[in-house]
Amino acid sequence: MKISLLVGCLFGAVSLFAADPFVAPSFVKELEDLEKVQKKAIKENKAVTFLLMEPGST
Repeated sequence: MKISLLVGCLFGAVSLFAADPFVAPSFVKELEDLEKVQKKAIKENKAVTFLLMEPGST
């Protein structure tokens, strides 16, 4: 029982390190000027969503 649990944990840890880095979809844009984006969103009756991630993180 303990060996199977250990193997399962090791397999899970290895799979996390082997994961590909996150690639943002094409519709995700870099935010350059918040006020400009907010005005455009209000004009088009849309919302602004923030994806807060460090560069290179998964």
